[in-house]
Amino acid sequence: MKSSYQMQGYTLHLIPTKKFKTINISLRLQSPLTKDNTTLRTLLTFVLIAATNKYPTTKDLASYLDDNYGASLSTNINTKGKSQVINIHTSFVNDVYLPNKENLTKNMIELISDLLFDSYIKDGAFNDKIVEMKKTELKARLQMDKDDKFTYSLNKLFDYMGQDCVLGIPNTGYEEKIDEITGTQLYQYFLDSINNDKKEVYVVGDIDENIVDLFDQYLRFPTHNNNYDSSYIYTNHKNEVLEIIETQDITQSKLNMGFSIDVDFNSKYHYAFTIFNAIFGGFSQSRLFKVVREENSLCYYVSSSYDAFNGIMIVNAGIEADDYEKTKTLILEQLHDLKSGHIEDKEIDLAKIMLKNSLIKTKDEAGSMITLAYNRDIVGKKESNEEYIEKLMQVSKEDLINVSQNIQLDTIFFLTGKEFYGNH
Repeated sequence: MKSSYQMQGYTLHLIPTKKFKTINISLRLQSPLTKDNTTLRTLLTFVLIAATNKYPTTKDLASYLDDNYGASLSTNINTKGKSQVINIHTSFVNDVYLPNKENLTKNMIELISDLLFDSYIKDGAFNDKIVEMKKTELKARLQMDKDDKFTYSLNKLFDYMGQDCVLGIPNTGYEEKIDEITGTQLYQYFLDSINNDKKEVYVVGDIDENIVDLFDQYLRFPTHNNNYDSSYIYTNHKNEVLEIIETQDITQSKLNMGFSIDVDFNSKYHYAFTIFNAIFGGFSQSRLFKVVREENSLCYYVSSSYDAFNGIMIVNAGIEADDYEKTKTLILEQLHDLKSGHIEDKEIDLAKIMLKNSLIKTKDEAGSMITLAYNRDIVGKKESNEEYIEKLMQVSKEDLINVSQNIQLDTIFFLTGKEFYGNH
């Protein structure tokens, strides 16, 4: 059985495994991330799964899913560098485990097709009542992101750091633009998305090649050859580090530091930077965790992450306001220490083991398997997990030192309590 099939208007990827009693289908629709479209696209993910012509209310659709042995249907949206991706996902019991000869696989593929080609449309517009209801839900989601101070402070870092590029465009859209969107406008954008988005479908489960015929029968898109950029290297255009301090009525301060790194998913040093980040702050045995949190007791949490699609590294820490300068200094000292070549072999070996184990664990969760496959497909990387692990294992200490030399602090966003300025 092949792993990929070129269908009408999309590529179908099969990931057979006997680990699950369910089948997971994920349709990914990729489009350029723009300020004009991000709010439309985010609202669309809410409206899309509210109703179809067959099931014109949310309650009708929920009842249909219940009738199909509690099948799940969801959407989400995220960014992959220069692209914004809608994910339509369904999970349902594999037909072989059903007491009767029912075809849930066919039902769910048909449902995805109905969401896209038999939507609940009247007079060239999405239903006004549904659109208004989903606007309210989207606003509530954005408010939750504001109330979650970790998410809020991270989003603010991206906003300031990415003022002149896609990094600064929120994948959840702009709250002030939500009310402007009409059902007609949203439907017109939806049609544009159907016609022009690049589409990939992933299926994980105990499946065989017969499923290809079901997709060919029930899911077809307009054909095109559109390809969109995703991964890129963030470029620092600032003359000095941008430092923003914001005060709110909070008790635990949030320190966020953004670094330019001159590496992204497609760089030859991608594997070396993956290991470097693991050593610096990617795992519980990392430098930041051991030195800043354990030895100096400065943080409630601290970690670093490598965003391979935007070509940046982020450090997050939850701290007491009074420890701001000391924590920031210690983080930068650890970075300087690694850049100076003070990396022990046991640190490298441990990072490789941790990354390998983390990759192996993705096979225990269907969503992780799909995300991993999609991340490679969207940047055109043809490599297996085994090939990826082999490349990680080949990374040397010299590679780590080399890749670290271009790391530069770009932006700091510090969210702290209102008493902060009175103490400094």
